[in-house]
Amino acid sequence: MPPVAGRTTAPAMDHANLSPGACRTRVRKLGLPVKAARGGRGIATPMRLTGPLHGVNFRGPGPKSIHSVMDCRLVLAANAFAEVLSRHGVTEVFYGNTYRKSARLPGRRHKASQHAYGLAMDIVWFKLADKTILRVEDDYHGQRGKPSCGPGAWLTQPAPNAIMLRNVVCDVARAGVFHHMLTPNYDAAHASHLHFDIKRGGLWIAIR
Repeated sequence: MPPVAGRTTAPAMDHANLSPGACRTRVRKLGLPVKAARGGRGIATPMRLTGPLHGVNFRGPGPKSIHSVMDCRLVLAANAFAEVLSRHGVTEVFYGNTYRKSARLPGRRHKASQHAYGLAMDIVWFKLADKTILRVEDDYHGQRGKPSCGPGAWLTQPAPNAIMLRNVVCDVARAGVFHHMLTPNYDAAHASHLHFDIKRGGLWIAIR
């Protein structure tokens, strides 16, 4: 995890609190491959990725699916995410969805998930430069309720793919790219994917 002193300046804190205008300006200055998107009620500034970020391709439900629309701020988070992934030789990320207009937090029907704002990404697998695929469902090898990173973390099956996947996930956590990172260690609903999100006004950076 980022040191306490550095969490207020972590990328998640910066990106999540940008206004729509400031976010568009940042994306333009960085030259990120995006285009404006239609639809996505609840998304402040809907966009779609149209190319790789730091050499990492993001693949989702499809170029026309509403479920692959992102808020501008999630695009910036994805760019910071890709910078970390590129150091691990990741060339491709497949995500199940970013936007779901009716998404709610587990067990809290009246509390919207960050998916409802296009500020979350559910990641199913990563592909490496050597074509190895790290599948969350098959390779995470954690245990419900146990920490994912740090001295108390452990793998039920310390296979090479499991070690690589955990190293990637924990490096992203240390970089402070997202506010909330939910893994298969969190609950049964996340057994097959990683939920990463940012939140305006978020005060915590946590991986579970």
